[in-house]
Amino acid sequence: MSAKMKDRMDPAVSPVIGVLLMLVVTIIVAAVVSGFAGGLAGDTKAAPSASIDVKIETSTPDGMGGTEGKMTFEMLSGDSIPTKDIEIITYFTNSTGHIYKTSHTAKSEKFDLYGFGTNYARLPYLSDLSKVGYAGNNAAADFGNYTWSTGGILSVGSIRQIADFLGLEWTEGVDPAPDTIDEADFKPGASVQITILHTPSQKTIYSKEVVVK
Repeated sequence: MSAKMKDRMDPAVSPVIGVLLMLVVTIIVAAVVSGFAGGLAGDTKAAPSASIDVKIETSTPDGMGGTEGKMTFEMLSGDSIPTKDIEIITYFTNSTGHIYKTSHTAKSEKFDLYGFGTNYARLPYLSDLSKVGYAGNNAAADFGNYTWSTGGILSVGSIRQIADFLGLEWTEGVDPAPDTIDEADFKPGASVQITILHTPSQKTIYSKEVVVK
């Protein structure tokens, strides 16, 4: 082939090579994007499904002839959920518009259950003597350390515990007077927004205005 003919062909060859290179780059980019999207889809956590009933009661029989406040979370049915994977968020708004907000996770501080400085638990604790025994200096019963299953009841078991759980101030009663919550608007008929979040998936598994009784 003469040099003259070669010179005439080069301009025609260059565009073809350019098109081929663009196709190769496009294919590589598409493969990378597809792999990244597939990785994200694979990392997505599925949220558990559960039917949950929450109650807040300011006066229930304490078994000793008196009354006591109690807040309970009962799983009626659904998937078992490790409590290390959930966050409980509460909102209470008083008549002036002030919002009390709390968040409870496996890393939350423990609460002095009886005010003696001897029995601590992370709320809400698991109420199941056959499985974990009594709450208080018992890690197995602490929120974040157990798996919540159908029939399981999590408890916040007194007025002072309810106050701490909801971020309210309380006053210790002088026997036989009971402890009381200082916030006057927290009473039967008031409502508390309770949200339970599955942290691995960031999906809400329970959200409801719970009426105080």
